[in-house]
Amino acid sequence: MEAHPSYIKGALALLFDLTDRNRIIDATLAWIRSTTLAVYHGTRLTDAEVNSIRTHGLLPLGANSRHLRLDRALSPHPQWSIVRSRLDETLREYGPGCKAGDREGQVHLTLSRCGLVNGFNHYLTYGSEFDQRVAYALLRDDGMELLQRDGRARVIRVAVPGEVALKVVNRYLTVDELLTKGQVPYLVKEFLEAWSYGLAHLNFDCETLETDCGLVFPSVVPASWIVDIETLSV
Repeated sequence: MEAHPSYIKGALALLFDLTDRNRIIDATLAWIRSTTLAVYHGTRLTDAEVNSIRTHGLLPLGANSRHLRLDRALSPHPQWSIVRSRLDETLREYGPGCKAGDREGQVHLTLSRCGLVNGFNHYLTYGSEFDQRVAYALLRDDGMELLQRDGRARVIRVAVPGEVALKVVNRYLTVDELLTKGQVPYLVKEFLEAWSYGLAHLNFDCETLETDCGLVFPSVVPASWIVDIETLSV
């Protein structure tokens, strides 16, 4: 039987209809656990910050640690000498205060380089989401423009053990809990969608997928996992 589903999610649904759903999920989980995955982090960094990451790895967000970068990036603004007095308070609001999301103590990576570069690429344009929130709160659009001038766009490729990746991408329910509920764990779903769509469309290149699949680490991503730090013209 040949089929040509128009959408990637339709390809996975058809695959499950035609095969043993549980066996395919189990086989994919076993494959992920046996391998190392390439995942990505995008931001803006100076050369000194690149060297620090190569030495110390990707550190979890600490609001106070962003003081240096934000002060450096925003200081050219003519009103910065006045606005700067609000920086520490704003860091607390968006850090421990969890205003506009809880990011404190986390490192965020994504499965898709294409998504990072071509889809949700504001990280490469302005830097971390946290820095963007604080800069906008302090200086609105001027703050964002100044972030864009600071550092250079970098894509960090990280090699993550599959078992670790499964744990951090499914952070609200474990893989076993999701399977008990009849749900497909993250990573399994993304890989099977791409694979099943590729079976139906032989010219499909999975590297062109702008997949939004985030991995949230609650601790340091070790320097030994850093494979490459690429500089882009963004």
